[in-house]
Amino acid sequence: MVDKDFAEINALQKVFPESAILLCWYHVLQAVNRWLSKSESGVHGLSNTQKRNEIISFFCKLKACTSVSEDDFKATSAEFCQTFKQYPLVCQYFQKHWEGIGHMWCDYGRRCHKQTLNNACVCMHHISGTAPVN
Repeated sequence: MVDKDFAEINALQKVFPESAILLCWYHVLQAVNRWLSKSESGVHGLSNTQKRNEIISFFCKLKACTSVSEDDFKATSAEFCQTFKQYPLVCQYFQKHWEGIGHMWCDYGRRCHKQTLNNACVCMHHISGTAPVN
């Protein structure tokens, strides 16, 4: 499990061609949040906080796609673009950066393991329910 670093991903695929490379869910959300906060997203600023929250919630819905094939993910991806069609930059960002690699960050790509984070301490706090509260 890695961050979305294609140099690292390519190296791992070269050395371990049979292994599935998964993206850390925390870092997926971090990257999406970071992009949504930029002016180029079209949904930046305080006035769009609710819309950004809706987009992030939909990313969580996408992540939860669990069918053995990617059919559920494809249908939910189409629903995402339909839901946010009034924000074409958001749809383009999703299609360019996330839709094609859904198997790396969605549950349907995690057939054997449900670990979603690449930080062992965060994982242990999450599993044990002892995560620090801010």
